[in-house]
Amino acid sequence: MVSAAHRAAVDCRLAGRLLCPAPRVRRAFRDSRVLCHTAGCGYTFEEDSMILTDLLKLWKKTSLVDEATAQCVEMLRIGQQMFAYSLGVLMDNECEVEDIYAMDRTLNHGEIAVRRMIAEHLAVNPQEDAIPALFLATIVGDIERIGDYCKNLIELAHHYPEKLEGPYIDRIRAVKLDVARMYDDTMKAYAENDASLAASVMERHAELARTCDGLTDRLLAEQQMCGRDAIIRALLIRFLKRVSAHLKNVASSLVNPYHKLGYKPDGTPDDRDE
Repeated sequence: MVSAAHRAAVDCRLAGRLLCPAPRVRRAFRDSRVLCHTAGCGYTFEEDSMILTDLLKLWKKTSLVDEATAQCVEMLRIGQQMFAYSLGVLMDNECEVEDIYAMDRTLNHGEIAVRRMIAEHLAVNPQEDAIPALFLATIVGDIERIGDYCKNLIELAHHYPEKLEGPYIDRIRAVKLDVARMYDDTMKAYAENDASLAASVMERHAELARTCDGLTDRLLAEQQMCGRDAIIRALLIRFLKRVSAHLKNVASSLVNPYHKLGYKPDGTPDDRDE
């Protein structure tokens, strides 16, 4: 009969094999002054943990990194199309010729595909690419959420078919343009592993978040605007801010170690929603 102590020892060794990086990766972490400690193997990630750009340089491109990264880039591209299209319908009365729900389902399927690739890869070879897998599994959720907000924008257009004009709209259009530029730069940074450009996206989100919060505060204090007009503006500001936040999270994967994804490099949130 196998003793409880023996089972615990086996579990500990298994945990060590699952959580401890392969020797080549352990050497890379040591070179970066990363001390590792997991159960039974003597390795732990500390503050100098590597970011995604470093990891992609260290690991040979595997099917996981190739296919899952390509899927994320394609999802970003589709999300960008959805973003431009939904805002055109809502803000400029463009004809609704695309099925936003079908586009969103494409993002959903992409997220599922990335998760499946990660699960299959780690099930077969858990010692390879574990950290990039964590990055990809996290940011693919941010990309998928962008599609959800684009659906929300189209649904706003259904409730407010008039062209958006009047108070606050010029400011909101400026925010929209800022987010569109952030989208371009996030895609470029992610495709090219450009940490400097990604950092600029994070900084611009922090400024944009403050702008959106200021506009929302002014709307809350508004005495002259009818409720319907105020609600449509407040929701539009909110959705633009959230798309920006998800782009910032994707960009942060090129700047921050895994445990600080979505946060400023010092680990603090950059707007009051987080």
